[in-house]
Amino acid sequence: MNRFGLILSVSALLATSFAGAQKVNLRFSTWAGGDGLALLQQLAQEYAAQNAGVQVSVEVTPFADYARKVAVQIASGDSPDVGWLAEQSVPTFLASRSLLDLSSLTANRAFNVADFPVSALSLWKQGKGVYGVPFSNSPQVLFYNKDLFKTAAVVTPLQQYSKGTWDYAAFRAAAKAITDKTDAFGGRIMRLDVKAWNSGTLGVLWSHGGNAFDSTLKCALNSPGSVRAFQLMHDMTFKDQSLPRPGDQTTFQGGRLGMYIDNVSFSAQLKDAPFKWGIAPLPKGPAGRVTQLGQAGYVVFARSAYPREAQAFLQYLASPTVMARTAKFFPPPRKSVLTSRAYLTSNPAIPAADLKTALVNQLPSARVFRTGDNFLRANDVIAGGIERLYQPGANVSAVLNDLCKQVDGL
Repeated sequence: MNRFGLILSVSALLATSFAGAQKVNLRFSTWAGGDGLALLQQLAQEYAAQNAGVQVSVEVTPFADYARKVAVQIASGDSPDVGWLAEQSVPTFLASRSLLDLSSLTANRAFNVADFPVSALSLWKQGKGVYGVPFSNSPQVLFYNKDLFKTAAVVTPLQQYSKGTWDYAAFRAAAKAITDKTDAFGGRIMRLDVKAWNSGTLGVLWSHGGNAFDSTLKCALNSPGSVRAFQLMHDMTFKDQSLPRPGDQTTFQGGRLGMYIDNVSFSAQLKDAPFKWGIAPLPKGPAGRVTQLGQAGYVVFARSAYPREAQAFLQYLASPTVMARTAKFFPPPRKSVLTSRAYLTSNPAIPAADLKTALVNQLPSARVFRTGDNFLRANDVIAGGIERLYQPGANVSAVLNDLCKQVDGL
């Protein structure tokens, strides 16, 4: 070999070695906020420190825009590697073959899939494949501002629940009293962004015998129970003026909401709240006390640039040790963690007895939001209909009938 050829060979070898030494940069997508996000960022840093050659960058998108943004990223060839996915988006991502089958991971004895209830994994299975591992199995709870309840001289939701009087009539009465006697709204049911209308709303619908979709996935927003529930929320918004209209940006953490429905992970955003707060079960309706099971899972996206490394990171996040740490914000499906004393005492802001009453004891009656594979399109239509519904003098039944015609026509 001549000198020029030797130089080329050495250069090629060095280039190959340099490429092999390049770090794998995993992109982890989430909608987490507050201390929950800080914990995920810390876990990403710890994982990188334990795994030479791997870095993990955490990408955040607000919940209301999350599924659509990730779908666009995948379609444009800019897919994250691993991330969160909410229960309502699972059918759509499965239908588009956007998720990697994790069967080899869950079949590993070290993973201990038996630690997960069968019901917790059912949503993430298709055929013989497993396309996600739930990390949060959280019934929604009612956050309430203790200071506002005290000022309005209203018995707290947790006290009313203990007496068996906590129903939607009591919820409405408490909200109106807070509105009348303070400078705050009595409560908020939906999240700020109308595209996330189902959060909070579904619990009210189900407790009144209604639903968003029936068992055949046809629109049920105009069913008698749904109409009753929406009429209640409409009356509280315009007759009582105790609920803010959709689009109003009043937040619970700002201290001007008496009550708010969300997952217990929302407590991470109350770290510096200038008021005392607590949690309680949702009210009881004519069809019982039913809350939404906010299930979210870790997934590896099918177009990940590093599928092997992404699965290894997912296995780390879903391990009992790490789930015990994230349990502070995300109630874990792993039985070994959920039933532990360590879990019930994991959030210093929430007494163990209250967490057991408001969350753990509500698991048997909680429901997962089941949707079809066109939910992204349907959700746009529903969000527009919700905005029409929350207008003064709106004919609730007529608006919902028209809305269901549009959804079923997709």
